[in-house]
Amino acid sequence: MKTRTSLGVAFALVVATGVAVASRSDPVQGAGGSAPVVFVCRNGVAMSVWSAAYFNRLAAERGLRERAVARAALPSYREVPLRMRFALALDGFRLDGYQPRVVDAADARSAELLVAIDTELPPETLVGDGPRSELWQGFPPMREQYFPSRAALEERVEALVARLAADAPP
Repeated sequence: MKTRTSLGVAFALVVATGVAVASRSDPVQGAGGSAPVVFVCRNGVAMSVWSAAYFNRLAAERGLRERAVARAALPSYREVPLRMRFALALDGFRLDGYQPRVVDAADARSAELLVAIDTELPPETLVGDGPRSELWQGFPPMREQYFPSRAALEERVEALVARLAADAPP
């Protein structure tokens, strides 16, 4: 009986912690619509999702108009794997129905900047005088090495936000 009570208390604590984290978390943008900044990673379930969510948090804090979305280079996943969902929640990001979507020409037309993270952009996104693009390389795979990857991405996203803030009109 004591074990059941302990398990019940532990479960209640986990649920309460989840509710507390969710209530103070930022939604991950990018399921639909367009944005000036498009982060693209291979599968659209880890590095681009975290980068877009972190970018949006920093941009809002600094009063920037730019927002970001996450996209995939390949149609590999239909949803974010459970381990990544958990890691994102710990960082204060909620998925709010986000599902990976492959970057397309419409994303490229509406973007001011495409950021490819350890992947190649599909050819249809690089047509004509499209948006600027940057290639960020050399990150540990986030789904396997979350904390080292997050630290490396954090530096790059912070530098991008600082650059955009410096270019923003007063």
